[in-house]
Amino acid sequence: MKTEATSADRVRPGGLARPVFWIAVVLLVAADLLSKAWIWRNVEGEDFVSGRWLSVLKVYNPGGVFGLFQDFTLVLTIVRVFAVGVILWLVSLQPRRNRIGTATLALLLAGALGNLYDNLGRWTGWVSVDGEQYLGAVRDFVKVDLGFWPLDPWPVFNFADSCITIGFLLLVLGVARIQLQRREPR
Repeated sequence: MKTEATSADRVRPGGLARPVFWIAVVLLVAADLLSKAWIWRNVEGEDFVSGRWLSVLKVYNPGGVFGLFQDFTLVLTIVRVFAVGVILWLVSLQPRRNRIGTATLALLLAGALGNLYDNLGRWTGWVSVDGEQYLGAVRDFVKVDLGFWPLDPWPVFNFADSCITIGFLLLVLGVARIQLQRREPR
């Protein structure tokens, strides 16, 4: 005999089952990859649109945040692959009502995937610049210089780095909370 489940009895999909999560990740990764491709295709030389506070400067970053670990591109690539797996696991634990936490994880995942795409270009050939494949460095191009320490100048970054930074700030400032155990309504 079939019984019809009430809305309270049904498990509401959270995290990975939410289409809005995947749409956000795809749009953010696309924005990162398209901005990098456009800059490298259309900007001659290194410096373009040089302004007082904001410039476009094409650089290859074989390291991590703030240019740290310059000689560890392979290790950083492995760390990014691991980070993608951890973020996906964390997303799977988020209940449907944790929208800000899930959105924050979407930012972190998109940022990791955008930079990982550049890293994997070393082995896949996905990314080539001027017909030549480079050694898996991340393409950065946004230079901000507000004229005072510690923003004098800020390290050159890209859209993926912005996603990671915003996601990290949301977590650190307590705006977003990540749940480690799914709690479904009864």
